[in-house]
Amino acid sequence: MNTNNMDQVIAKYIDNFAMINDDEHYEYYKWQICYDFPRLMDFALNSPDESFPKALYEVKKRTENIIDSFTQPFYGLVRLAEEEPATVRQMFLDLYEPDNGDLQIQMKRIENFINKSNELLEKYHPDSFLYKQNAHAVSSYLFLYDPEHHYLYKATECNTMANCIEFYDSWGTGDNIKLDVFYRMCDEMIEYIQKCPALLKTNASRYDGSLSLSQKGELHPDVNKHILLFDMIYCSRVYSLFDAISFNKPNNKEKKLLLEYKNKAKQLKEEYDIATERNRILSEAIDFFSCAVEVGDCVKHKKYGEGIIKAINGKYIHIKFSNTGEEKQFGLPISIANGIVEYDIPNFKESVSRYKEVLIKAESISRMMDYAAKALQQYQEYL
Repeated sequence: MNTNNMDQVIAKYIDNFAMINDDEHYEYYKWQICYDFPRLMDFALNSPDESFPKALYEVKKRTENIIDSFTQPFYGLVRLAEEEPATVRQMFLDLYEPDNGDLQIQMKRIENFINKSNELLEKYHPDSFLYKQNAHAVSSYLFLYDPEHHYLYKATECNTMANCIEFYDSWGTGDNIKLDVFYRMCDEMIEYIQKCPALLKTNASRYDGSLSLSQKGELHPDVNKHILLFDMIYCSRVYSLFDAISFNKPNNKEKKLLLEYKNKAKQLKEEYDIATERNRILSEAIDFFSCAVEVGDCVKHKKYGEGIIKAINGKYIHIKFSNTGEEKQFGLPISIANGIVEYDIPNFKESVSRYKEVLIKAESISRMMDYAAKALQQYQEYL
């Protein structure tokens, strides 16, 4: 995610918050609809066949322009319910069946919902393009019924936001939307939003009386901030909040290439982090053994016997041996790891065991750290 652009989106949203929610624009209606929708929908789904179409129409009316505009997929379902109320009711019941957050199940249910609707349209309104279901409409039925666990998809607005924050992984087009990809972008944005006190405080003004709401009605609590996220995505495009933010609008080929670079950068960053952590542990080990003894302390060499430390640093230890009077230099990490040199300090063997892996690979760890840093450098801009 381009956090700089995301910060600008948040700042613009906060700056325009009063205008977006004034008497003329009234964008807080989304929170009111999300409060009313599940209650109206449950009432409709529990209505007898003869009154189900009318009850479903009341649900449709409450959604205002969120679903139906130029095309009328929700009104189309009302018309179909007049012909086959039990079938349309079951379509919604199947769509709302618990799925434990399994997006593959959700995608299959959305596909089934659209296919069943198409069958009914072919049967009763074969020439009506206006009544066709689409990914936005079906995502709306899910979102408005349970906004805590679903995200609302609106193609143009969501794609523009994806370009702005440089989320280039493709969720597809048309009705075959990959929810796992789209939800991943939304999850990343939600995680970022939850760490923005200024935005959360601004959003809370809907509830605490700081924001004057001329249109009365209960607000959905929006615990997980999914409604807030959609409002930001929607308002950023509709109210031109993107205008002052510079970002590219790459075509599909360019997006694919950028995604490859980003994935490569992510892979190299993970390798760099692993190398950095191993290097940290190695430094910790060397510091421990270097500080555990001092020049003049007695140590024991596996071959040459007892000796006195004459010098010690992070790389080498110099020992003068008692029986020969010779002074020899040894690599500090490898001599400790292989048990060639033993210190007379508490828990020496336990410490060797804890650090042995990094001590044995001390030279390669340092090289890998340098290699990982150089490899990542050329992809740094794609992180």
